[in-house]
Parts: sequence; structure tokens; C-alpha cells
Amino acid sequence: MTSGPTCRCLLCRIETQLADELASATAAYDAIRGSTANGWRAFASPFHLLSHLKSTHAGPSSDDLFRELLAARAVEPQFVEALMIVAFVPVLHGTVRRIAKQQLRLTRADITQQALTVFLQVLRSEEIRKRQSHFAFAISRAVKRQLFAWAGREGAVLGPAWGEEQPEPLPLMNDELMERHAVLEHFLYRCIANGLLGDADLDLLIQVKLDGNTGEEVAESNSVTPNAVRQRTKRLLAKLRRLAGTAHLRNYGVTDSEREKTG
Repeated sequence: MTSGPTCRCLLCRIETQLADELASATAAYDAIRGSTANGWRAFASPFHLLSHLKSTHAGPSSDDLFRELLAARAVEPQFVEALMIVAFVPVLHGTVRRIAKQQLRLTRADITQQALTVFLQVLRSEEIRKRQSHFAFAISRAVKRQLFAWAGREGAVLGPAWGEEQPEPLPLMNDELMERHAVLEHFLYRCIANGLLGDADLDLLIQVKLDGNTGEEVAESNSVTPNAVRQRTKRLLAKLRRLAGTAHLRNYGVTDSEREKTG
């Protein structure tokens, strides 16, 4: 699947180790793949499946596969969890890097170990077990929330490093903020369901707004220029603002024709 780690950090070394374990566990993969008539049949190896999941990481088209992966944990928990970790390494890597920049007293190794612990806790949680759609989005969001909350607590205990300004505490999720977040999530899901937002669009939003990847990082992973990423992000956000405005007017009974007349 990969020629080797893109860097020498602990997480990339773990990814290489897990990839080797997956390569030697073809029997487990074939057993799951042949047990039921599921979407896995289209992928000859776990690396073909991983490649597909990473290419449609945040899109609705991956939901069936994630649902089947989570169900398969009852049969092959170690294999499935290793595969899921590898699938989410880009999310984990970006989150660990951001926290390491913000919390200079925390080591990359400690952050990585906590990231893996949090990821497995989220994966095994009741919330994910009962979920029926948008698995990648939900898992990424939950891992980031919990990991940044942990880093904030650890940073407060250790105190600022020499010459480091004390970061402002993370704001509490009050009722108003929770309601706004729920509305935003519902809006994005409606855009996807109505074909107004594509898998690639949602993936870009998650990378830039949720995972905190810079234009340079996204450009490097997609073999495009950072300026192309920035321009695409600007166009996408402008499109979402227009769609949000239309949805807002419809909530107040304004039709599309009336909206066009009023500009």
C-alpha cells in the first residue's frame, strides 16, 4: 500500500508495522470477505480496501464499508482495528502535529499514544456502534474533540514551556454552540443527500476545517499547488454560504422564484 513512512515519527512507524501485520493476515481478511455478500468482495486485499476508503474517506459512498467493518469487529477485532487505524492515520497524524505545535511540553510520543488510545475508545463506543451513516466524519470529529481536550488538561498541569505564552483555555460547549453545531451538521448532510455537495468537497472541508491541515499539506497529498487548494476552498465556502442563504429563506417560506426577484 505504501513504500514506507513519509516521516520517522512514531505514528508513521506504527502504520508501517500495522501494514506488515495486515499483509500477513490475508486469511482473516478472506474469511471476513467471503462470509457474507458484502461490499468487500470488490477488494482483493485489505490494501485495495484501504486505498478505496482513503480516496472516499469522508463521503457517503464509504458508509456501507465502514458499517461492515464495524460489524466485522465481532469476528476479527484485532484485524479490523488495525485496518481502521491505518485508514485514519492521515487524520491522526495531522491532529498529533497540531497539538505538538500548541503544547510544547507534551512529547510527540505521548500525544501519539494518547491519540491511538482515544481512537480505539471512539471506535468501540456505543455512539459509533449505533451510528448508521457518516462514520468517517463522526469518528474524526470525536477523536479530535477528545484529544484536544486531553491536551488542554495536560498542558494546564504541566504549565507553559520556557518562553511559551499560556494558551487560552478551550471554550466550553454551551447549549447555543451545541445547537449551532447540530444545525451545521444537518445542513452538510442535507447538501450531500441532495447532491449539492460531493464526497471530494466534504473531504476537503474535513481536512482543512476539522483536521486542521494547511493548504500546503493538502496540496502535497493530492499533487496540486497550495494556491489551487486555497482557491478551491474559497469557492467551496462561497457555495456553502449561498446554499445556506437559500435554505434559510426556505425555512421562512420564501420560494426560489421569490428569492431570485429579491436578489
